[in-house]
Amino acid sequence: MRERSYNSNSRRITDSGLSYAFITSLNSAYRGMWAFERALRALDRDVDREDQLSRAERALETVQLWSVEVGGGRSLFHLEERPVLDDDASRAWRLLHVAEDRLRSLINELISSSDTDVLLHDEFARNVRVAAMVECARAEETHVRGMVEWMDAVGDEAAANAWRQRLLACTVQVEEAQRWLAAFRELRGEPTPELLEQFLDDTLLLAARVAERVVDICHTFSLYTGMFEFADVGIVHDQVDSWVEGGYSVHDAGRWFAAGHNPDTAAEWMSVGAADPLVAAGFMWRGFSAAEARPWLKRHIGGRTAAVWAGSGHDPEDAREWIALGLPEPHILASVPALESRLM
Repeated sequence: MRERSYNSNSRRITDSGLSYAFITSLNSAYRGMWAFERALRALDRDVDREDQLSRAERALETVQLWSVEVGGGRSLFHLEERPVLDDDASRAWRLLHVAEDRLRSLINELISSSDTDVLLHDEFARNVRVAAMVECARAEETHVRGMVEWMDAVGDEAAANAWRQRLLACTVQVEEAQRWLAAFRELRGEPTPELLEQFLDDTLLLAARVAERVVDICHTFSLYTGMFEFADVGIVHDQVDSWVEGGYSVHDAGRWFAAGHNPDTAAEWMSVGAADPLVAAGFMWRGFSAAEARPWLKRHIGGRTAAVWAGSGHDPEDAREWIALGLPEPHILASVPALESRLM
């Protein structure tokens, strides 16, 4: 049984590439932390988070300095000196470990707040969930921009353009998070159960998204050490064999595991066209089987949208036609008489 894999990418990566990898991970982690603390403060002016906010700002200042230096040709890490780290590399290593530990704690908080009753009666838990949504959106946007910069720096135009294509989805996530932040900032009195149910559905994958970020951080560490263990991504000893036999790398296994899958369900979802663990989870956690999700996936409709249309009695083809006409949700049909009559 293999409980670790030797990261073949670490053998090919250069000092410069490793430095970019750490800077990208650090920038994403601390930009996300900064956004989280700002959002918490916006939701409750009485909460004292100055220490946490200052810590994020200081880290970002340091990472920005390193980014400029690496862009100018300096390497933060030197693979031939392993396992010795110089002062800056050692500090980068510690900063990323601190970020990893923080995200692991945040996952537990998000799991604990995945309930309308908790969010109704625990305002701080609710605010943490809103702030975490803002954090994830900003962190993912920062990560994608960092990957574009990295690929541009190494002259890989095709990879850079592929990452640029993901920026649109990041922008949508940022806008959605900001809408929820504004909604709870403007809230007077207790939120309604309907509002909380919608919020929970929109943040259904939030803990899994944070867990996937932890997996990516562990992968960044492995680029230097050359080793990546299943335990690093939360997969316990007794489960390792099944992932190895399924042909999963530690990184891929970690991403599927973070989204709530085992090797069999991961293979099942991939067989119907859900190559991304979070896409599969978006259906699975809303009650779809892989077979039921297949026709929706074929029409490029995600789990959240599919659940809304299916709940209103629409099949995938019907939903695709209305979405193509610019109607993202079925409730809009009933609000426009001409469209409603067309359905009769």
